[in-house]
Amino acid sequence: MIRLGVHVSIGKGLATTVDRAKALGCDGFQMFVANPRGWARKPMAEEDIELFKSKRKAAQLWPVVVHLAYLPNPASDDPELYEKSVITMAEEFRRANLLEADFFVFHPGKNRARQRGIKRIVQGVNLILNQISGSTLMLFENQAGAGGEIADGFEELQNLVAGVDDQDRVGICFDTCHAFAAGYDLSNRDGWEKTLEELDRTLGIEKLKLFHLNDALAELGSRRDRHQHIGAGNIGLSGFEYLVNHPQLNKLPGILETPQKSEQDDLKNLAILRKLVKE
Repeated sequence: MIRLGVHVSIGKGLATTVDRAKALGCDGFQMFVANPRGWARKPMAEEDIELFKSKRKAAQLWPVVVHLAYLPNPASDDPELYEKSVITMAEEFRRANLLEADFFVFHPGKNRARQRGIKRIVQGVNLILNQISGSTLMLFENQAGAGGEIADGFEELQNLVAGVDDQDRVGICFDTCHAFAAGYDLSNRDGWEKTLEELDRTLGIEKLKLFHLNDALAELGSRRDRHQHIGAGNIGLSGFEYLVNHPQLNKLPGILETPQKSEQDDLKNLAILRKLVKE
């Protein structure tokens, strides 16, 4: 059965993320390790790191996913923004490894000169992987494709992965909403099968390590990244039913990033997905 979790806040401290995920009945969870909308980074205290790791181990939660903050753009041509982006990525990847997180997910960023953007991303990733050791896998996330967003398709993801020197330390996080917005029809079996065939032909399905499970508010191919509750968007229940019952895909974990007005929203979305699983 697919392992499911949600994105949880670290507002009251690192270790409370474990408590929140457990209270919601999650198998794993995702979090930020710093303010997602700022550049400043407060140091992590050693005792907080150790408490997090011991609580996570006791709770037997898997996977733990760290998501990069929103501001970095490792594809940027702007020298100052590029430098800040790579430094921030490196610091948050370092933190993910200290916390023994399983995955570190990041958006590849934007550059209308896409090939140049891909080169800059790969350059930054190689620099970071050379500097920082640890077991955390770095995952490129597919994007919706608006405004020069790179990696809205599998060929660009393949170009990014192929450019990395240490292939064993990178993979793909597949966001269902982003893929649908980019033109991959995940609402039915035929669409899924075509998508998986292209994924396997370009990247190799073994590079797929994690799902972001989000329904799509906008239309197929709209390029608009608008997450919706499971079954309430244009992917619909049939699309997610295919995923959670697929013999390969359901071996991979899924993190929900659906709209959150209260914790009830997360509980409802988790329950909907679990009900779709056939015995």
